[in-house]
Amino acid sequence: MQDYNGLYLPIYVICYVASVPFFLLSVKTAQKKGQRAALALYTRIALICYIGVLVLLVFWNQGNGATMLSLKNLNLYTIAFILFYAIGYGAYYSTADMPIPMVADCSDYETYRSGNYVPGIMGTLFSLVDKLVSSLGSTIVGAAVLMIGIETLPDTNTPYMPGMKWVVIVLFCILPMAAWILTQYAMHRYSLSGERMREIQSVNAVRRQAVNDGMPLAEAMEKWKTLEDVPEEFLQK
Repeated sequence: MQDYNGLYLPIYVICYVASVPFFLLSVKTAQKKGQRAALALYTRIALICYIGVLVLLVFWNQGNGATMLSLKNLNLYTIAFILFYAIGYGAYYSTADMPIPMVADCSDYETYRSGNYVPGIMGTLFSLVDKLVSSLGSTIVGAAVLMIGIETLPDTNTPYMPGMKWVVIVLFCILPMAAWILTQYAMHRYSLSGERMREIQSVNAVRRQAVNDGMPLAEAMEKWKTLEDVPEEFLQK
């Protein structure tokens, strides 16, 4: 948008400031409704806001004052862009670490389901997928800019070229939005709600104590299966 030095840092400062209330809200949502509900809610907010960012980028036109992004001469376009982007970024950024405790939830569920203790395997799988996806970032950017004739990764000295706008729209909006849609689908299918995890952790706690006291694991799993079976002192809050 032709003003890298004047836009990049100020807008990202605004976005980081906007992420603070979302961090606080997401923690409260996760504590009250569980990780699944929090992740689904805040990725949905990010998705809605990025639709606004996408529309604004589509209408951006180089040299058109009405669609000029500028912090020096604030216009309606700049205000709308900052609002959509800051709220969307703040909501998205608050979800960045949510999958980590969900890995622990999945490990607890496997222990509840089969009796196997597998946090190492769960953590390794999560780390593998995370590093694999992260490592593809530069490759995807490089392939995209190569398609419009740029042979090296763009920097602040790269001149604007036809097609760059649509590369930005795809990489900056459409790919993240597609990922958030997949997240919504995954969370719809994900059964480990806050209430369900309370039941699983309570059952695991009483089984663990019974096994420590000498009861065979198979017998403990057969004896305690639901929240109704668990003594009050083992109920998780």
